[in-house]
Amino acid sequence: MKKNFSLGDLLIPYAIVAVGLLVLYDIRFHFYLIYLLIVLTVFILGARLKDINICALSLLAIVPFTLETAVFSSGLISLESSKDQRLLQNTLIFGAHFLIDLIIVFPLTYRVELTKKLFPKFKTRYTFADAIMPWLAIFSVCMSFAALVENYFRNAKGANLTFFFYSFDVSGYLIYSANCLILLILAAVTYKEAYDYALPSLRKKR
Repeated sequence: MKKNFSLGDLLIPYAIVAVGLLVLYDIRFHFYLIYLLIVLTVFILGARLKDINICALSLLAIVPFTLETAVFSSGLISLESSKDQRLLQNTLIFGAHFLIDLIIVFPLTYRVELTKKLFPKFKTRYTFADAIMPWLAIFSVCMSFAALVENYFRNAKGANLTFFFYSFDVSGYLIYSANCLILLILAAVTYKEAYDYALPSLRKKR
């Protein structure tokens, strides 16, 4: 049975599309802000649809971003280093990324089980995002660990290794972008299941 549908229900999906297009406009300058807006918009849509799965995955997608912002933007760990302190500083930077990425792997892997225990009254289900996002997190962990190892050989042993050093930011952008795409697709699929893309009406829902 289709749900009654009003023009107000179109606002959130249109907002998702609009914010997504902004990513393509200036990905470097606005990337983190737009990432946060996209994920929060998906979360709001999930809350509107009363889908605990979208809400939980959106929150888990925000956690690494929030922790990174708290650690690096606050100056707790500086992103700058002198030549003499490069080994230590880069170890702190990549080590922080490694720990943050590692923290998120467990809740992503066991998201369904944890959601059922924490929110037993809601309908928890396994989505395609649950099969992909943990692997993205594991890939991020591997990248951070590889960057740590490379940093040691480059700055402690004098080896000419810069592959992970120069590709670290790019891989981070790709992982965040993939998370956004996955959540947007999940939101669109859930939205279709709820409303079946019914034509809008000027009448308010009863």
